[in-house]
Amino acid sequence: MTTNSSPVASKLPEGSIRFSDITRILRRYGLYLLGLMLLGGVLATIWAKLQTPQYDAVAMVHLDQHSSISLGAAGGGDEYNLKMQTQIIGFQSPAIAVETIRKLNLQKNPLFFSGPTPDLDNPVQRGYLVKAFLGSLSVSQVPKSELISVRFRSKSPQLAAIIVDTLVDTYFEQSFQQRYRSTKDITGYLTGQMNVLKARISDEQNALLNSEAKLGILSQGESVSSMLVNETTSLLAERTKIQSQRYMAEAEYQNMLNHPDASVPSDIPAASALLQLQAQLALVQAQVSSFEDRYGPNYPPLQQAKAQLASLRKSEDEARSKVLKGAAENIERAQKSEQSLTDSLAALQKEAENRTPDTVRYEILRSQYVSDQTLYNVLLSAMGTGAIQAGMQSQELNRFTAAEVPGEKSYPTIRIDAIAGAAAGLLIGLVIVAILVLNSDTVQTVEQVEEALPLPVLASVPEYKEDLAAMRISDDVLPLVTLLAPRSAGTEAYRLLRTAISLMPVNQQHRVISLTSCGPGEGKSTTALNLAIVLATQAKRVLLIDADLRKPTIAQRLKLTPTDQPGLSRFLSDSTILASECVQKVPEVAGLDVIPVQEIPPFPSELLGQGRLEELLSWARDHYDYVLIDTPPVLLVTDALIIASYCDTLLIVVRMGVAQKRALRRIRQDIAKYPGKQTGIVINALPHADTYYGGYGNYRKYYGGKGYGGSYYGSGSGSYISSAKKK
Repeated sequence: MTTNSSPVASKLPEGSIRFSDITRILRRYGLYLLGLMLLGGVLATIWAKLQTPQYDAVAMVHLDQHSSISLGAAGGGDEYNLKMQTQIIGFQSPAIAVETIRKLNLQKNPLFFSGPTPDLDNPVQRGYLVKAFLGSLSVSQVPKSELISVRFRSKSPQLAAIIVDTLVDTYFEQSFQQRYRSTKDITGYLTGQMNVLKARISDEQNALLNSEAKLGILSQGESVSSMLVNETTSLLAERTKIQSQRYMAEAEYQNMLNHPDASVPSDIPAASALLQLQAQLALVQAQVSSFEDRYGPNYPPLQQAKAQLASLRKSEDEARSKVLKGAAENIERAQKSEQSLTDSLAALQKEAENRTPDTVRYEILRSQYVSDQTLYNVLLSAMGTGAIQAGMQSQELNRFTAAEVPGEKSYPTIRIDAIAGAAAGLLIGLVIVAILVLNSDTVQTVEQVEEALPLPVLASVPEYKEDLAAMRISDDVLPLVTLLAPRSAGTEAYRLLRTAISLMPVNQQHRVISLTSCGPGEGKSTTALNLAIVLATQAKRVLLIDADLRKPTIAQRLKLTPTDQPGLSRFLSDSTILASECVQKVPEVAGLDVIPVQEIPPFPSELLGQGRLEELLSWARDHYDYVLIDTPPVLLVTDALIIASYCDTLLIVVRMGVAQKRALRRIRQDIAKYPGKQTGIVINALPHADTYYGGYGNYRKYYGGKGYGGSYYGSGSGSYISSAKKK
């Protein structure tokens, strides 16, 4: 029973967190956490009420996808989502923001910008205005719909509605102009190609008429068929298809070269990647604008967002180069196919001129004429219906709803801000508690004591100081729980300690017990006094020696009357004084004697080591059943270690919330110097919630009332209170 490790300490590693630790921490710091949470909510509410109200105006735009004559595959759901993101990017583009600012003259509007009027022609000032504008703008897709929500926040609800409507109108105008420019350029290119084709058709028609006159046949008559004519006709039809593809590919390529902001045809392999990069670029641009407007240029996440923005722009340039390269490759493939068919037709025509009759050559010429005319009609039809839109699938934007003047403010929201403030206060409190707990070295649970000092816990004394203070105690009554409340949980804990000591094996008939602690204020003197009282109740002769020669408290705690009777210090220093001359009776407790410290000596450690202490303890063994020695803290001075060499049992008092883990670990080395001594731990000031006795639950409920049965010196106490005191 001396140095056996606790089973609890052997199962769990030191420093591990248990659920009981969490509940204990919450019980201890719960009020602080609640206070910080309420404080955070109140401060957030006050802050929200002091903020200038802002209003959100919202307009809805419908995006409808249409088919086109683009020769690529029809777009699916993923393609439409990319197109949707492209339109969102367009609404948030700096060019649209600048045009909207110019139209509404926002740089001079104090509701939008406070301070000196900036110059839109100055790039730096214009950039600052655009950041402020985009920071208040929010564009997103309405979930599960084809609608785009355009939202703008402003101090003025009327201004917010005007800005949203103007922004939508500006984007519609820019989008229309861009499509118009693309269509105009493509139409001009195709018109030039059609003029060349028209001249060739005219030459073919004249040649065809001359051939008819020579052969004496009418162009409306039946044609003479042959294998050569059929083959030529098939090649001409295929070349017509290839030529139309080449014209469209060249038109798309020229449009992308002339208009970098034009939409990319979906049949180009790299188009999907470019649209995805543009969508990511729009999100990061909006984030950068929001960070700059809200937190300023020195905000660390802003630098990360700018670096990401630069990387995305570089990737976008690379993707656009790949798109242009892909478009050029489409043109090159079409040209190669067309040239191959042209070479095949030229070979057939040469063969027809050398070996075929005039009628077959006529049919070949007629097929050539029909093929060119068909290609001309196809291009003419496409231009006439307006289906060509830069060789790409087009979107149609329609205003779904115009912005209305908002009637309720969108910012700040007091309820949300209060909840956020309370959450922030709670989070701050948890962080503070975590720092305190992680940096705290004091023991808070019995398990922590067992982990730091692997010794058996003989008893756990609950907190009772507040309960004693609430009781009306007269000046002539000793403020000890074993006297005031003999049926309390505190007294029962000391009885458990008495039982544990009595069950220890002994080598001598009478026992000397030393009580110490790691540091001051842990209750070793209180434990010694109460243990002495409960030992005396069993009709035992008990001697309590106050061996704390530096700060004695036993005489004061027992309210002993000052006398000229010698104490421990005089006995140790004067060999003529007998041990019996130093003993004083305790009137309140029968069977309890005390040797106090009357004078504090100059050199306590040297005095204890002179040898008379062993003589005193030898005499005490012959006259008392138990000898209790109250010693100084073991880590502060060497007095306790000197006294421990003469004792049978060493009790270490550990107070919850006061004793330090590193101090308990240091005691291990001191205890190792006395391998034959019986050692144990007495837990002091254990919290009420952690105190249980034999499955009875909370001791307050079990022991009744406030935890104390009977009145002062009530039932059960008369056996150890002197008759003089009772009178």
